[in-house]
Amino acid sequence: MSSKPVVLLYDLDNVIVDECSALIGQTGLYTTINTYNETNAIEVIRQYNRGFGMLTNRLSCVITGWNRYKKPRDQLLFSMRAQEKRSALRSATPVILIAEDHRHDLQELALDPVGGYVSAYLHVDDFQAHIGDTLHKIVFGNKAHEMNAIAYAKLQHESAA
Repeated sequence: MSSKPVVLLYDLDNVIVDECSALIGQTGLYTTINTYNETNAIEVIRQYNRGFGMLTNRLSCVITGWNRYKKPRDQLLFSMRAQEKRSALRSATPVILIAEDHRHDLQELALDPVGGYVSAYLHVDDFQAHIGDTLHKIVFGNKAHEMNAIAYAKLQHESAA
């Protein structure tokens, strides 16, 4: 029997973490790890990426949000990306970001293929309708890169208009 893909959930808003976990849990396809502070989230990432993810079951996706008390570049997302860039053998962990605000600058930072490389940027007011399908496309469809490219191109097109 193979193990289920592991999804890490982290946000300062515990309600979002619990709601997202419940929605994902209803599918029966994933194991979720809920974390409510960044220290625990970083520890889970460290544990699941030992040996570049070869010694443990690698995280299939991280679902997180913005911490409004930190500068954008000090967010968990960018800490993860900095760690991943330290090794040529390591690929980027797929990330879904759930945002509480609609700031264009934060969305651009997150979707930037060189920086944040987020596969999906969802808003807290309607993520419930999209989280299951989005996660399925990323984990089982291996479309994290494609989804990032589409979302970033759409954002660039909206900016130009």
